[in-house]
Amino acid sequence: MIRHTVAIALVSTTLTFSSTPAAAADGASDAAAATGSVAVAVPALAADVDWALPAFHVPQSSRGSVLPALYICVAGLQVYDGYSTLTGFKRGAIETNAVMKNVAGNPAAMLAVKGSVTAASIFMAERLWKQNRRTAAIVTMIATNGLMAAVAARNASVLHAQQ
Repeated sequence: MIRHTVAIALVSTTLTFSSTPAAAADGASDAAAATGSVAVAVPALAADVDWALPAFHVPQSSRGSVLPALYICVAGLQVYDGYSTLTGFKRGAIETNAVMKNVAGNPAAMLAVKGSVTAASIFMAERLWKQNRRTAAIVTMIATNGLMAAVAARNASVLHAQQ
């Protein structure tokens, strides 16, 4: 069931973003978009650009070294959790996490869930950082890393007991 849900979500997301037409700013581009002709739209768009404008510089906000290190750590812990869960499952262990029971035996589903959880954690921390709640962003990632470290330690003990 979870495989079908993940597959449907991925396909619908891909179709939504790949088939959404870009809104045109002028009438010439509207006509080109309506006919679907890229050859007509490109010269019209190129003619509208003022190439004499200076480059626009977007200032980068510094993350320091703590937040990126926490991102790498949570990604590594998620990879180890996926590996140790699949290895333990192949050796006869059972998944005790009720949420993950349906995907424990399927490597693709496990990869999708682990990737989604990692991306959501990083997204949440980035959003907090951009809202100038930097301490909350770092605390969120420390808590996520602590939780994943506990899961990884539990998986390691189960794998060690199976040997």
